[in-house]
Amino acid sequence: MNRLRKAFLLTTELGLNQLVPYAIYQLKLRSGWFTQATPAGGMKEKLAAPQIRDFRFPFPHLDRVQSVWAGVDAEGALAEAQLVLEGRFRPFGGEPSNLSFTLAETPLQHWTHYDSIFGGEDIKLTWEPARFTWVYPLIEAYTLTGNERYADACWQRCEEFIAANPVNLGPNWASAQEVALRVIPILFALKAFRFSPSSTGERIMSVTSLLFQSARRILPTLDYARSQNNNHLLSESLGLIMLGSYFIDQFPVARKWIKLGFKTFERGLETQLEPDGTYSQHSIVYHRMMLQLALVYCGYAQSNDRPFDEECRIRLCAATQWLAAQVDAETGDAPNLGHNDGTLLLPFGASCYRDFRPTLQAASLAFIGRPAYAAGRWDALPLWLGLPSPKCQPKASSCSSPSTAIHRVGNGECWGTLRAVAFHSRPAHADQLNVDLWWHGHNIALDAGTYMYNANPPWDNELARTCVHNTLTLNGQDQMARAGRFLWLDKVNAEVLSHLDPDRTAAQLTFHSRPRIRHRRTLAFNPTEGFEITDELIPVRATDKPFNADMQWLLPDWPFTLFDQGIQLDGVDYSIRLTIKTIPHEPGDQPPQISLIRAGVTLEGSLENPLRGWYSPTYNQKVPALSLVLRIAGSKKAMLVSSWNITTRTPNSG
Repeated sequence: MNRLRKAFLLTTELGLNQLVPYAIYQLKLRSGWFTQATPAGGMKEKLAAPQIRDFRFPFPHLDRVQSVWAGVDAEGALAEAQLVLEGRFRPFGGEPSNLSFTLAETPLQHWTHYDSIFGGEDIKLTWEPARFTWVYPLIEAYTLTGNERYADACWQRCEEFIAANPVNLGPNWASAQEVALRVIPILFALKAFRFSPSSTGERIMSVTSLLFQSARRILPTLDYARSQNNNHLLSESLGLIMLGSYFIDQFPVARKWIKLGFKTFERGLETQLEPDGTYSQHSIVYHRMMLQLALVYCGYAQSNDRPFDEECRIRLCAATQWLAAQVDAETGDAPNLGHNDGTLLLPFGASCYRDFRPTLQAASLAFIGRPAYAAGRWDALPLWLGLPSPKCQPKASSCSSPSTAIHRVGNGECWGTLRAVAFHSRPAHADQLNVDLWWHGHNIALDAGTYMYNANPPWDNELARTCVHNTLTLNGQDQMARAGRFLWLDKVNAEVLSHLDPDRTAAQLTFHSRPRIRHRRTLAFNPTEGFEITDELIPVRATDKPFNADMQWLLPDWPFTLFDQGIQLDGVDYSIRLTIKTIPHEPGDQPPQISLIRAGVTLEGSLENPLRGWYSPTYNQKVPALSLVLRIAGSKKAMLVSSWNITTRTPNSG
């Protein structure tokens, strides 16, 4: 893409509202203004005597927590806390790893010197322990047992972080969003441990100083957050509200932080949330993050006697329904849509990282006025956020509330979605007409996820490309133009053709190609057999110019058998027979070619691609999957029919 066209698309698709703040941020960065506004060692300010006041924070009465939470999953909470006592935590919600704040490079420079790589690796690996999400298991365990070792461990880890990360020096001060996200667990800890003997005056003074310097770090770079207009803006403005509420009795400027935070957060919700509930970042985990930030925001709005903006409430209600339409009823899991960088800010009540039920339960209570589920461990999050106990039972359909933004077929146990979006914001992945399939808790047609953003090729956010999604790739090109690691331009919008039938939905798009080709896809569900997906490639105008198209299905890594027209997978509970038929329209059309790739290695056929055959359940993790690719070539209309026949396996079958 030449510079002139890129500039035109940036202006028309992003707009001056995002480009101007970014230009201002870059000017301040390159001029050295930030080194003056956020000096090494921080801003000098005299803090009040060390004590934990009863500051404004949405927090439940501890007797309610003990009576309700103790019967939910005490054993699991204590086990997670034990991990932290042993010096371990779960980065990105995945497998346990060492909890350490030792930095890979010293001496530390001012935060403006750091970019996406630190110590020769992705900076997110350094940021993850500094998000302090390991604090929550300690809070739960302390509340359940009263054992001082949990409070002491929390403050010891905080001391280690403060010693290793002087204010405004090093990578953990490079992102104002990361600074803001630390504020939430620290304030939780100050509330939970306020009567603990381990909360000494020296420790509280040290943490209070960290909080004050955090506010001073967030304020100068709000222009960057405004330019992104995504979860950066929400988390940073929420951080200002929380810090302003904490320091309101000490510093008059804290009231300005609160006012700015409320105004910015509400404006962010109004511009980032579509009326149908779609979130601007087009990511299932960022959608969850947005709802969790909004839940904390609501608590602060109430404690500050601020009326909740009605338009924000309406959009958050729609956003809750959007999430409900994508959560699997049996597991609490959801499609691996868009960016997945391990974001789970408030893990209370989640059985694992991919359990979306606690967030859905809390958001349903707060924004819809009824629970999404009957009582269960997912009630822990609304409990810890201080939400009132549900006064009514969930409606039978509340977990699959209709959302006009989600094109879903099937029932609560067996279902699929067809992704079809008219973009009003930046796309995350080039994934239009992707199909995700679920069968009794098994995700049988997978979305690959993310794996890594900042690593050597091909692992620099390449799983955002069209070719790794369950859709068609035309002539080896992405659906949209890649203009940066996180930037797609020349957007392709999909048109929904049918969505009223609960067992059938259809949509189409037109590729930016020469000749122009239209892709029309229909997803249908048969409760006794499985799914059928029909793909049509239709030249917009008559042409003899040849094209080729690759259709991928990303499948679970189960034992398999290939046959002429597809594959059979044999899982523990179910067998899947995927048959793909092509319907030629011209005698000279070439026969289709099938390739099977596992973990980047071609097992069958001629197609080679190291990106294919991987599934990333969370950031920095990838596991093998099976990528079945059918390549067709021709110049006229073509049709493919993918039939998914699913049968229950018995102990003696297969």
